[in-house]
Amino acid sequence: MLWVTRTKPHVDRCASAWVIKRFIDKDAKFKFISKEDPIPDDAIAFTLPNAEIRPVEGDKTTYDVLMEKYRVQDPLALLIGKFIHDFEIDAEEDQNKVTFKETLGTCYVLKGLEKTSKTDKETIQKALIVLDALYETLRNK
Repeated sequence: MLWVTRTKPHVDRCASAWVIKRFIDKDAKFKFISKEDPIPDDAIAFTLPNAEIRPVEGDKTTYDVLMEKYRVQDPLALLIGKFIHDFEIDAEEDQNKVTFKETLGTCYVLKGLEKTSKTDKETIQKALIVLDALYETLRNK
């Protein structure tokens, strides 16, 4: 299935792409558009205006919404979601307000991927690697 989101993915959209690819749609393809572009008819949109799957201001990240909508129950995916929520919602990206020790490292790396990538597709490919590594580290803890 084709999934479409905004250009320049950062923390929540990188993590959302990971949960889509690893737990919702293993064959997912991603396309990146501006907020003003029309959503393609054959795509599932996330974190775009008028998309069903988007953050709920001050309450839920896109990752949270995906986990609920698709009933992902994997304990480590849920834990990673807590790190994303901690950074994006609870701490409002303030490093002094995070709850989990893993939050800052995880989210800073995800945030930096866009700055070190030539394309949005490359950003997501790197995010998949980073979050797979985090998942395996947590699994073997």
